[in-house]
Amino acid sequence: MKAKKKQNRVSIEEYIETYCQEKRIRKRFAVYVSPQTHHSLRTVARMFASEHYTTASSLADSILSRHFEEYTELLNNAYEENSREIRAWLKDRTRDSSEESDAHPEEENEA
Repeated sequence: MKAKKKQNRVSIEEYIETYCQEKRIRKRFAVYVSPQTHHSLRTVARMFASEHYTTASSLADSILSRHFEEYTELLNNAYEENSREIRAWLKDRTRDSSEESDAHPEEENEA
């Protein structure tokens, strides 16, 4: 079953204000995207480049920044849940290994 995509209704002005502003990125890091995504980024950036100085890099940065802003709480909750699971797993492994060493104390004494 395919999930329906929910598209927020925003005006072109809101879109431009959110995503298409000039953004000077001093320190850069590579992020690899598919050729289709890169083509889409370049196409959208070109639409707004002359008036708003939008580049593919600034557009991608704005999209990702907005995503992290919008989903901060969800991501934090997922991180905390994942951390709890990892801590529980580590605790179980520590307990299991200490039980194994308790089961064979004579092996430690022989060494």
